[in-house]
Formats: sequence, structure tokens, C-alpha cells
Amino acid sequence: MSHSATYRAVLFGPNPIAAGTEVELEYIDGEYQDVLVLEAVEDTETITRTYKRGRETDEPIPYRFVEEDAVDAGEADIPN
Repeated sequence: MSHSATYRAVLFGPNPIAAGTEVELEYIDGEYQDVLVLEAVEDTETITRTYKRGRETDEPIPYRFVEEDAVDAGEADIPN
């Protein structure tokens, strides 16, 4: 572990957003983050993707895709 406030990680998963994408993450209480949750908005859906850290300790630290949740915002409730 380096003495900077951030570390390099790489996301692996079944979708293009995590096809070996390298990101920079902050340490939490001086430790690597065990679980990473990312949100993306596509059309009217908010998609939450969860990744878990692997056992490797050399940077970039790999995170593997675990699950995806999608919530449709639906149509706006606007009175006529």
C-alpha cells in the first residue's frame, strides 16, 4: 500500500462499463474498499452495480462484478 490517499483499481464484469476499466479509489480508514457500489443513469433507469474486491494486493486492485439493480423512474406525475 502506498502513502497516497488513493489507489488504482480495475473493474471486471459482464458489461462494457466494467470491461477492465481502471479507476482511482480512495482508501477508507487506511484500507482498500471491500465493496464498491456505482450508480449510472441510463434513459429513465437508475442502475446500481456492485463489485467486490479480490484477494490480490498489487495495484491495480481487481474488483469483480457481483450484482446489478435497475430502478425505473417511470413517468412524471404532472397534473393537467
